[in-house]
Amino acid sequence: MKKATIKKWFKRAILAILFISVISFMWVDYHIDHLWGEHTRVVDHTQFHSPQVDIVITDVDVLSADGSHMIADQTVLIEQGEISIIASHIELPIHIKLINGEGKYLIPGLIDSHVHLWQSPNDLLLYIANGVTHVRELNGSDEHLKWKQEIINGRIGPNLFVASSRFNSNSLFQSWFQKWAMKITSINSLNSAENLVKEFAAKGYDAIKTYTFISNQDYWALNKATQKVGIPLLGHTPINMELSDVWKSNQKELAHIEELVKALIREFDGYNYKNADEFLYYVKGRSDEIALNLFNNKIAVVSTIWLMESFSPQKMNLKKTLNEVQLAYVNPGIIEKSPITSRAMGWLPDSNIYRWSPNLTNEKKWQYNVYWKTYAKAHHILLRSMVDKRVTILAGTDANVPVAVPGFSLHDELISLTQSGMSASQALISATSMPAAWMKENSGKIQAGYKADLLLLNKNPLENIENTKSIDSVIRNGHFYNRTTLNAMLKAIKKANDESRTVDIDEYL
Repeated sequence: MKKATIKKWFKRAILAILFISVISFMWVDYHIDHLWGEHTRVVDHTQFHSPQVDIVITDVDVLSADGSHMIADQTVLIEQGEISIIASHIELPIHIKLINGEGKYLIPGLIDSHVHLWQSPNDLLLYIANGVTHVRELNGSDEHLKWKQEIINGRIGPNLFVASSRFNSNSLFQSWFQKWAMKITSINSLNSAENLVKEFAAKGYDAIKTYTFISNQDYWALNKATQKVGIPLLGHTPINMELSDVWKSNQKELAHIEELVKALIREFDGYNYKNADEFLYYVKGRSDEIALNLFNNKIAVVSTIWLMESFSPQKMNLKKTLNEVQLAYVNPGIIEKSPITSRAMGWLPDSNIYRWSPNLTNEKKWQYNVYWKTYAKAHHILLRSMVDKRVTILAGTDANVPVAVPGFSLHDELISLTQSGMSASQALISATSMPAAWMKENSGKIQAGYKADLLLLNKNPLENIENTKSIDSVIRNGHFYNRTTLNAMLKAIKKANDESRTVDIDEYL
């Protein structure tokens, strides 16, 4: 064969390989975006637009500023998105939107301190429809910063606190892959902690999030860099770090109580079904000391209790668990199986990341179920000590992790908190004034000069925390959304999801 012919076929082979590589990359990239919710039809939020107006709510019971009790028969005046007067009687301005609050209860809008929006903008409406007026995104992206600015400019959605993407330690190749496929930022020889922190701070991120697989060396570099730049450090703790080191750090928030449980498991050298009770006894023995260290070092902790309680039910009876949550409102890309992986963030039986291995015997399932129930009980023990020692606890759900439905899951979390040792008042505070104070936001209380992010409820949440679900209307920065509008938001999200599904979920509804 002539050299010219060989050269020609070689060029064709190279071009074919390049073409296949490009197509393959595009195919994989499409499905990565899909599993994070990118390709679900986006609801037109402008159809629910409500102008900012001055509002007066009359004869309403108002949650006290300290969250301890309801103050009966108050009139609340809202002007230019801010609470201006709270009194038993005021002279009503002319030409103002009047809301009769008789028999109703006014509380601050709820704050979910740990969510994941991923690439699912319909969730912004889902939060408002559930009375969640502020969320903290703990794996942020530039797209989330864009949504944050759009909300400031009038788009319907909750206030956004956007932390950076997760920080891990990785090699150069792992860095590229994890950023592309898993939305993780890596510290390595080309990306120092200080340069990355400066970059994220300059873009407008509200905090830096450290993740589980960060080396101790990089963790301390991140501590130094965040102190130097003046941006909060929050998130997970390194997988091999002792709690005594956490107390010395600049990290002022743990993203889960789970971080403490994992550290105690390491201290205990692991547990199983045989020594589960011994482990819980150990947790009980350590819990007060841990709570005191959290309090003394002013370290806040996000709860995510309900999610931990869901691990055992998801494994033992996933179909029943899916029947019990509001699956229709979850972005279908997030819940469905992906052709590029069987364990991304799926929720359904063929993709759920917490599902049993198909090869497990019933005996093994029983043993593992003991493990996961013990895991949840350890969280309850620590929560009770933290409540007793007045640790700052922030209600959070890890929304969009199976099976925490955005918006709805915060109400579930509040119920779990009261069942685990909090009063209804304490649970409400953990989802209103406490996170607002941590963020240095002028919200989370019904008080003159505070933002008008409010919920009007039909039932008293201090009598039963489940009453946070009895939403009559939502006020977000002086924009009023009545029950009819909130229902229309939910209906539109469900319709968009149904039109975007590739899997029928009727058996779970």
